[in-house]
Amino acid sequence: MAAMAAAPAKPATRVRVRRAARWPAALIAGSALLAVFVGIAIAAPVFGDPLHQDLINGLSPTGLPLGMSWAHPLGTDQLGRSELARLAFGIRTSVIVALVSNVTSIAIGAAVGLLAGFFGGPLEAVLMRVTDIGLALPYTLAALVIAGLMPAGLTRVIVIITALFWAYPARLVYGEALRLRHRGFVESGEAMGAGGVSVVRRHLAPHMFPLLAAYSPLNAASAVVFEATLSYLGAGINPPTASLGNMISDGQDALGYAPHLLLVPAVAILLLTLSFLLIGEGLKARNPDLARVSWLGR
Repeated sequence: MAAMAAAPAKPATRVRVRRAARWPAALIAGSALLAVFVGIAIAAPVFGDPLHQDLINGLSPTGLPLGMSWAHPLGTDQLGRSELARLAFGIRTSVIVALVSNVTSIAIGAAVGLLAGFFGGPLEAVLMRVTDIGLALPYTLAALVIAGLMPAGLTRVIVIITALFWAYPARLVYGEALRLRHRGFVESGEAMGAGGVSVVRRHLAPHMFPLLAAYSPLNAASAVVFEATLSYLGAGINPPTASLGNMISDGQDALGYAPHLLLVPAVAILLLTLSFLLIGEGLKARNPDLARVSWLGR
């Protein structure tokens, strides 16, 4: 009896194994790598105070020592600040910017695309012309202009990225909304007397989730690189607040005798971006219909 009771569990086990095997390696690797960065971002205070100056063990422009010690495994910068602590807080900044600006830019873009694709007419013309302007803007120049109008800080970076990154998801969602606009499930909702906003929310919007889920990691990767670029140019996160971009800017002055000050944050940006890109490719592998969403699409 016990053997007979245990027998039905085998097919269920095989089903779980087959489902697990369907997860692409890129998605697993990217998720694991991103989890490491999120863990570092959450535990950033554990790595020390990024503003504390250890002048005794500070970096010397003569070359060696590089400020490395048990207290500072990655050494110190020119001001005696722990490179490890600054790296951890820089990663926290990048993760926050990537996640928050990703949500806000995609939410705005999806709303614009859905409204334009469903209602059409003058609303479509206005929204799509504004979207075209957003796509045509030179990102770096526009970001510098917006940065000059706002006080420095994390909020400024999020606003800049949101203002510049909403147009591409708007165009993606708009095309998908046009494709689905006259499908039977949409027209049946209208025939039953549902209002336009209700049809969009209950019938069209759920069909956008797979598209936006595949695009979201690519958008986050772009946000990481763009935030680092802005901070490097002095239009993003300004010192003394740690950012991977301003760490690279500081490190280039010591490239000749302490290249790790530039290489460490640069590698962190590379790996964080790679984690998002791998997740995006893994999600696309699970849904071949989303192959048009590419990290080269911007």
